[in-house]
Amino acid sequence: MHHSKTISLEDSPGFRMVRLEDMGEKEVVSRIISKLGSEVAVGPGDDAAAIEFDDGYLVVSTDLITVGSHSPRGMTARQMGWMAAAVNLSDIAAMGARPLGMLMAMALPRNLEVERVMEMLEGARECCHQAGTSIIGGDTKEGDEIVLTGTALGFVEREGLLRRSGARTGDILGVTGPMGLPAAGLLSIEWGMEMPSGRKALMEPTPMVREGRALSISGGVTSCIDISDGLAHSIHLLSQAGGVGFQVDWHSIPVGEGVTDVAKKTEKDLEDLILYFGGEYELLFTMDPGAVDSIREKIPCITPIGIVTEDRENIIRKDGEIFPLRNEGWEHFG
Repeated sequence: MHHSKTISLEDSPGFRMVRLEDMGEKEVVSRIISKLGSEVAVGPGDDAAAIEFDDGYLVVSTDLITVGSHSPRGMTARQMGWMAAAVNLSDIAAMGARPLGMLMAMALPRNLEVERVMEMLEGARECCHQAGTSIIGGDTKEGDEIVLTGTALGFVEREGLLRRSGARTGDILGVTGPMGLPAAGLLSIEWGMEMPSGRKALMEPTPMVREGRALSISGGVTSCIDISDGLAHSIHLLSQAGGVGFQVDWHSIPVGEGVTDVAKKTEKDLEDLILYFGGEYELLFTMDPGAVDSIREKIPCITPIGIVTEDRENIIRKDGEIFPLRNEGWEHFG
């Protein structure tokens, strides 16, 4: 009796299944979101999820760090724990929410020193304390490498929820602080240069929780996002979510102290450090033009850097010339 053999594509010479590295994180996440259905007020695709709760929203975000992908040379165990908390609290801040607590799940190698585990937890606890909250629970499991997964909870009043969508033509684009310090911090490590402020920004970013709350309470903010994946890419995300464009003034972007010097000494393009590196954890937001003065009075650290336009192009003005703002930034699997 003759048995036929089923031949699949995998058996074809040269065939290879599409891998994560072929797409990059942004395309993978986009595909995942397209498969998900959500009944909540704000589901996948924003900085955090928002669930209707009493007279406001329960805001929930989860993010993880691994030693391999998120630990520059010299990063301490305490800083790893701090970062695991910070990346989650930053998403809570971007929604304008007040943190309620943090869950921390940890995959840990069996030969890891207990002291390092306690140092990581202390770092996470310190970051939470600075943001006005605490670690309220978690889990531990054995793993091949250190993986720290945080889940942050927050609450925001119904009228104060900040989202990526909502920017309107004529709104002013603003940031809560200087750009480029994490990029300069990483370069300072690679080149053996002294730059404490850059290294601190890289390894111990401060989540803009208080600033996010103030933006929410102001009533004049129309959209918001954190800048963890880079300024340029974050601008594009606000553009896509709001169906608008942005014109950014290069000379208005606040540059971290010492960043220009590091760029010169390492012969790196300052624009790359400011626009495309990522890891900033400041907030990027749009505000009603009539609210700019009152918001700046309450939050002196903010800086207007551009304006919302009706077309969907994102451009940057520098020295009287206009250039396209590339949709590039930090990306996993790349």
